[in-house]
Amino acid sequence: MPQRKKNARILLEDGTEFEGYAFGHEKSAAGELTVFTGQPDPVRLLTDPAVRGTIVLLPQPLTGATGAPPNEMDEFNLERFQESPGCQAAGLITSQVPTEVFHYQAKKTFPRWLKTQQIPGIYGVDTRALVQRVMMRGTLRAKILVGENRDVSFAAAQGHNQSSHVSVKSPVSYGTGKRKIILVDCGTRNSVIRALLAPDITVLRVPYSYDYSAGNYDGIFIAGGPGDPTTCEKTCAVLRKALARDTPVFATGQGAVILALAAGATPYRMACGHRSTSVPCINLENGRCYITAQNHGYGIRDDSLPAGWYPTFLNNADNSREGFAAKKGLISGVFFNPEGNPGPDDTAFLHESFVSLVRNGGLSE
Repeated sequence: MPQRKKNARILLEDGTEFEGYAFGHEKSAAGELTVFTGQPDPVRLLTDPAVRGTIVLLPQPLTGATGAPPNEMDEFNLERFQESPGCQAAGLITSQVPTEVFHYQAKKTFPRWLKTQQIPGIYGVDTRALVQRVMMRGTLRAKILVGENRDVSFAAAQGHNQSSHVSVKSPVSYGTGKRKIILVDCGTRNSVIRALLAPDITVLRVPYSYDYSAGNYDGIFIAGGPGDPTTCEKTCAVLRKALARDTPVFATGQGAVILALAAGATPYRMACGHRSTSVPCINLENGRCYITAQNHGYGIRDDSLPAGWYPTFLNNADNSREGFAAKKGLISGVFFNPEGNPGPDDTAFLHESFVSLVRNGGLSE
């Protein structure tokens, strides 16, 4: 543990308080409290745009024992070991903080990386009691209060976790293939871009409010992101026009909620969300169960999808809908992340199937 311990505490909006010690960047912060279970790579998780503006609770012991990897760029000029250029979370809660590194690729300790990202953390907290509180009360706003630092308002947790804060500001192109996929950036992860790219594919990443409906393209991908999907009115308006075309459309994570919303479905806020590296989902076409990575806080009401849209995946833990499709699979969405990172990539074939549709002009092989 760090030699110098500085007192810190977690204050929930219902008045519950937990004491611990500060690490990372020593400042106070506020955000929606999200519980992420499983054993994620914390650097990938905290740089995922889906956690923008939230305080992430990782109840697992030895969080960050692998340290922080180098800040390398790949051949597409994307961060190789991160899901975005920097940390997206407002804060982090753990039970323990390893001060040593146990991975050959690590360039610095995890607390040091968090400090360079200017993100506060708190450890030594009774994470089990905190998780139980969240499970009982549902999603809550929280504050990390460090020492005698200036207090922050719970209101600071609002407004910083929307797609407008994580989307690119102008179109960015990746690859030089003949087939073009429009990637609508409501909170794109680097792993998604890499999953779509191939020698014959160009990915055009556009802002969440960009109007691409009159352009030339061979497929549309809706990337998931943070916050409330009902705030993406411009995204839905453009998507509604695009759905009239016989073009392959695929969406993952919260992007699937946005796709369903554009089709006329009714979203709802989940009590605690699905945030884990190990969520079992059943493929309703063949009955197989896959372990999926998930990080979203909204779902779709079962009876709200329009005529012709049908379920494709079911959550094997709570029986909630995890996927849907229309037009014989030309349009589809899943609430999990097929590419994993962090988590398994057991359903990576879904990306491959979408790219195959794009190559074949919307026709299945």
